[in-house]
Amino acid sequence: MTPTQKTPPAPPLLGREHSIRTADNGEIDRFVAEVYATMEPALIQHHFINPEFRINLALHEAVINAWRHGNRKDPGKTVTVRWRVKEHLVLEVMDQGAGFDFQALKDPRTDENIRRSNGRGIAIIIHLADHVSWQDQGRHLIASFRSISIREKKKPA
Repeated sequence: MTPTQKTPPAPPLLGREHSIRTADNGEIDRFVAEVYATMEPALIQHHFINPEFRINLALHEAVINAWRHGNRKDPGKTVTVRWRVKEHLVLEVMDQGAGFDFQALKDPRTDENIRRSNGRGIAIIIHLADHVSWQDQGRHLIASFRSISIREKKKPA
């Protein structure tokens, strides 16, 4: 009889949920820093490339957009961040605002929009993430990021 070989358990699915209600821009920055600090060990463990730039910047832009444009800086409304990571990161940011038509997003690089003071946050998120979608009439952003280990597996031999 041969001994039974046990497959090592898969790394745990890591994730958390964080929420904030505030009217203070400084509080938003501190909140984003705290959320990212909880994510960073899992991102490093799962071999994400430049998470401090790519993921932290996307997180910051998503939270700022939800707070500023979604909730209109209303301290009575909540911005919620939910994240989970295994082989890829799924980042969700939800607000309690009126929503928006994400299919009518304007390209901030066009001549008519280049001088606008806003409209770049979503473009930055789309550029940094591997996939971005919205639910709940634009109040729920979902962005996913692949780790380097997934990208390496897809390279031809």
